[in-house]
Amino acid sequence: MRNLANFLVHLFNRDGEPDRAYLSVIHDRCLFCEEPISDSPSYLAYRVCPFCRFHYTVTARQRIDLLADKGTFKESYKYISSMEPLSFSRRSRYRKFFSQDQNRTGLTEAAVTGVCRIGDTETMLIVLDFGFMGGTMGSVVGEKVSMAFENAARRGIPAVAVVSGGGVRIQEGVLSLMQMAKTVTAANRLRDEEVPFVVVLANPSTGQAYASFANLADVILAEPGSLIGLSPLRTLREVSKMPLPLDAHTAEAHVGHGLLDNVVDRENLRLRISSLLEILTSHKHGKPNHKHLLKSGPVECEAVEPWEAVTAARNSERPLAIAYFRSMMDPFIELRGDRLNSDDRSIIAGLGFMDGQPMAVIGQQRRQLVEGERYHVFPDGLRKAQRVIDLACRFKLPLVTLIDTQGADPGLEAEEQGIGNAIARTLSSMLTVPTPMVSVVIGEGGSEGALALSLSDRILIQQYAVYSPMSVNHTIGNAHHDHTLDREAAEALMLTAYDCQELGIADEIVPEPEGGAHVDPREAASVLQNAILTNIAHLARMSEGKLLKKRYHKFRRMGEGSEHSQEAMGREVNLLMSITSGDAHPERAPRRQKKKGQAEEPVKAQTTSDD
Repeated sequence: MRNLANFLVHLFNRDGEPDRAYLSVIHDRCLFCEEPISDSPSYLAYRVCPFCRFHYTVTARQRIDLLADKGTFKESYKYISSMEPLSFSRRSRYRKFFSQDQNRTGLTEAAVTGVCRIGDTETMLIVLDFGFMGGTMGSVVGEKVSMAFENAARRGIPAVAVVSGGGVRIQEGVLSLMQMAKTVTAANRLRDEEVPFVVVLANPSTGQAYASFANLADVILAEPGSLIGLSPLRTLREVSKMPLPLDAHTAEAHVGHGLLDNVVDRENLRLRISSLLEILTSHKHGKPNHKHLLKSGPVECEAVEPWEAVTAARNSERPLAIAYFRSMMDPFIELRGDRLNSDDRSIIAGLGFMDGQPMAVIGQQRRQLVEGERYHVFPDGLRKAQRVIDLACRFKLPLVTLIDTQGADPGLEAEEQGIGNAIARTLSSMLTVPTPMVSVVIGEGGSEGALALSLSDRILIQQYAVYSPMSVNHTIGNAHHDHTLDREAAEALMLTAYDCQELGIADEIVPEPEGGAHVDPREAASVLQNAILTNIAHLARMSEGKLLKKRYHKFRRMGEGSEHSQEAMGREVNLLMSITSGDAHPERAPRRQKKKGQAEEPVKAQTTSDD
């Protein structure tokens, strides 16, 4: 990493322009691992070292060949030129360098734009070439990029921009600075027209392009090891009072700070972009045929004893949300970060296809995976979820959430970062999604943290999962170590799947293998996938207006009209009050409980005069 940083610093001369001596080198051996690469297919085709995976700089034309379907790229705005750009006292020197770069690269400017197909999706492709004056944004570059955005918005086709360079062209003075405003103005047209926008940050991506249109994309990808940031690395070193971390300003560091969605190897980049474009434009291509699922109804399953459910929900081997996503979806493309400063790994989010159905997914991961890693819901995790909710809204994607959390983090850090605001905004966002939504409690659904992502059209709960108004782990497991109390409280809290269905909170119970999903994760994922797709198929038959209206009434009337639900909730409140007061054995009213093998009693429907 240190060698990489030093190499990147030497790419620029004192004037801030690319050092042509470095750019013109033909490598027989890798600059970093010193392995022979001149005959390697990876190096010859992708300019990637097959040993250490270092990504060398490629030209705009090479980049187009790597991304666009063969023979489909048609360049646009090729001959746009500046009449007489402002250039301080070194105008003749600027013209000299400009002409030299035109002759050397065969380009008229640092940006190449045009329409092509990427994986059969018609796309507006924008590429900045670092080899042409460092890919700096002069007035012509800004105009070409802006016109490409406007053309994509007008035609309703997605835009893909590859940034390499993007700094200030000092020879054009403040005109260069104003290209940031120009490109942002045009990029906003893409959002207004609900057109997908994907950005790839290559090495290096700094300055004006990074701080303008590149950070407005729906999905931001980066190549491994890329130098990324507003300031050049050399400037960052000069102003820093402390030595910089070895990975400072790199793509990997940006992912860790929640500023990028993912780092993608150049050899996999075309496939990743193709999948993203297919998902984000799927609403224009019709709906997948899942009519056969409409004939199937919910599968009946036995009720589980409360303590058995609590034990199974807490089992360390129980499948995590990301395991379900990887099993049920092909592909599953994870989107990371809140685009502010962090990436909460207790929430996993992304896009993908489930049996041909494109969708957005969000999953909570309750268990602690690594020592010191957070396992409650934090504000940054909910902000990441809000990003994916917004994508589902704009690109008409069904939304699926998997609930498995011990609750919102109770610490001071979460409070100072606005956990209450994050929960409230997530709840509000969920209620306005214009597409079918399905939430599934797959483990422990704890308090507000679980509720934040479960305001869906259909709320499912796995057979051995539990749903509680507070964290069972902290209320029972830590505060009271008497296992007898654990069993009593688990029964009185009415937190099993069967209880939630009786209360009208859960719409359907999803069967699990006997003993829990951890006994046979593959079978559990298959049953869960079928339940999710069946519910989405039913919901997809409704218009957007009817869907939103039914969702409003569902939660507006939650808990009304059922004497049983009122009695159960009153009993639960009394139990919580007794636990708070320290009474280990509170009196409890008789509770209806379905035993294994017992015929199911009819459930009183929650009705109102409008039903």
